[in-house]
Amino acid sequence: MVAISGEMKEEPFSLIQMLFVWFLRLMATVALFSGLSYWAQLTGLGAADLPRFDELPVHWQVPWVVLAVLLPCAAMGLWMLTSWGIVLWVIASFIEIGVYGVWSESYISRPAVVVGHAAALTLLALILVTMAIQRYRERLH
Repeated sequence: MVAISGEMKEEPFSLIQMLFVWFLRLMATVALFSGLSYWAQLTGLGAADLPRFDELPVHWQVPWVVLAVLLPCAAMGLWMLTSWGIVLWVIASFIEIGVYGVWSESYISRPAVVVGHAAALTLLALILVTMAIQRYRERLH
């Protein structure tokens, strides 16, 4: 909102800002379901191809617990359009890229998850750069 002669005037969202909001809401939904899948694994309701959580090696338990907590928190922050939600989601994305891509020989190889995160992070970067350029141009005029 902008104050003009004592009145508050609300500026309309640009197309890129609307895209940013919808992108964050979509990523919030994905993060919530991903977090719930980690909770399902922790509580024993998860995939039958993995052993129970207490039987997993410690190097599996740590990222599973971290992601089970981080992803629902990130989803809440993304849905509310907060900067900390974006930060938590980016951290969780890098953890999953590390687990399923970089160190896949110690965990499980899931190239679709790695590619999905890389695409989503690239799109986030493009949207943020476009919004920064748009704000810069508005300041010049």
